[in-house]
Amino acid sequence: MKLLRVVANNFKLCEENFTISFVPTGNKTAADKEFELQKIDDDLYVFSTVGIIGKNASGKTMVVELLSIIYDIFSNYRINSSKNIFKFIDKQLNLDITFYHEGSIYRYLTDLYKNANSMDNTSVFFKNEKLYKREYKKAHVRELFNYEKFEEVKPEVKLPEDTSMIYSLLKDISLRGIYCSSDDYIYRDYAQAFNVYKLLDNNLKVITSLLKMFDEHLDNIKMINENKYRIIYTNKTSKEVSNSELYEILSSGTTKGFGLFMFVVYSLRTGSDLIIDEIENHFHKTLVENLVNLYKDKSVNKKNATLIFTTHYCEILDLFSRSDNIYISKYDDAIKLENMHTNYKFRSELSKSNKFYSNEFNTNVSYDALMDFKKELM
Repeated sequence: MKLLRVVANNFKLCEENFTISFVPTGNKTAADKEFELQKIDDDLYVFSTVGIIGKNASGKTMVVELLSIIYDIFSNYRINSSKNIFKFIDKQLNLDITFYHEGSIYRYLTDLYKNANSMDNTSVFFKNEKLYKREYKKAHVRELFNYEKFEEVKPEVKLPEDTSMIYSLLKDISLRGIYCSSDDYIYRDYAQAFNVYKLLDNNLKVITSLLKMFDEHLDNIKMINENKYRIIYTNKTSKEVSNSELYEILSSGTTKGFGLFMFVVYSLRTGSDLIIDEIENHFHKTLVENLVNLYKDKSVNKKNATLIFTTHYCEILDLFSRSDNIYISKYDDAIKLENMHTNYKFRSELSKSNKFYSNEFNTNVSYDALMDFKKELM
């Protein structure tokens, strides 16, 4: 399963028909097909990386929160809590999702709402669900989102209101998308990280190579049980510690790296898409660049995983040879997304960071606000 496009209405502060697409709109060069794009069928490509950039309070986090809801539907077929979905706007969330699966293009329509009569008032229910299908052919690539010839797919069984009919199509519960928020607390569960590494690589060699990226004094860390670990240093000494002691001993960067790269490893090994909010908060420039490049490298990214991230650090975008996989978030009356290629006809060979610094996309901090602040300090 691979997302092609998401259109949402009534999601928080976002504008109507809020849209994000993962399908290239610009020309596809041979180099792009090698590094920037993932081939999922004959002449059908999606991005290997998607960048979302904008100034503070422009809505970047809301974009990835919306995507996290979409991946919840396609992974678990339900959403655990309505608390975050209906914040700011207490209306039904309308979703129009186009995706590819096993040789066909599907269109899934649904309304999400919370049931005021439920005991905890947090359950999310699916309403007005429709699923349409068309077998994919190369000739369809220019009209992916023309739904005239799609045929409706009826669910095999009647499902509970809190379960999406997508279950009838995909059937297995599988982590098809991973959302990493900008908060670092999610990386402190070392047991979870070890269990994922064990699942993917029983000899755990990946842990040794990973640790050396973040702390040259560490040779290895072994989990004795879920609350006891052995740290092995490069000078051959070792120490047994608890989970909380391990958190105190390791640097913040090492903890974040160990936890986040757990998701990176899982994503690259399984083809699950990875969403990272504020990617620059986790690592310094070189590591971020190398992480982005991992998803472009087909010898590593063998299962067409996509990296989706938000950032303030616009130099990262100079790593992209394309511009249609870069979205600019803005917030005036509502949050909206602008595509660098579509909205600005941007030439991909130009420096994207220079354009940001020259305020070509109106993303700089307000000069007047900065001067007012400066006056208050005088």
